[in-house]
Amino acid sequence: MPKRPMAYASAAERMVAAIGEPQIVDTARDARLGRIFMNRTIKIYPAFAEFFGMEDTIERIVNFFRYSAQGLEERKQILYLLGPVGGGKSSIAERLKLLMEKFPIYVLKAGDQMSPVFESPLGLFDPEHMGPELEEQFGIPRRVSTG
Repeated sequence: MPKRPMAYASAAERMVAAIGEPQIVDTARDARLGRIFMNRTIKIYPAFAEFFGMEDTIERIVNFFRYSAQGLEERKQILYLLGPVGGGKSSIAERLKLLMEKFPIYVLKAGDQMSPVFESPLGLFDPEHMGPELEEQFGIPRRVSTG
């Protein structure tokens, strides 16, 4: 059976995939950008390209999702946007919502009744006992079965 990692991806993994890879910009090569960013190399993510001047904040948010996708401490935390009025918090939240909708989530359904818990159905399987079988038959790594 072919591997389809997005079929069992966590919310953070889907978000990282939706955000995509950054464009690396060396601001030392541009006089205007060099003054703004102190000649640093910055990352500009295409999904957030129109959020000018928020590159550091966007990088911190992307890192939050990247670390969460790796199963680090962030996966147990909540992303909390804090800042002054007019700082772009709502715009970032709207963009994150659109990005989250880019890849579907798979949930359990029995007839017309859908599960109220929007978590991975793989949580039903004990990774100790079913992990080898899921990995062998479906190509699903054991690390994604949390039990």
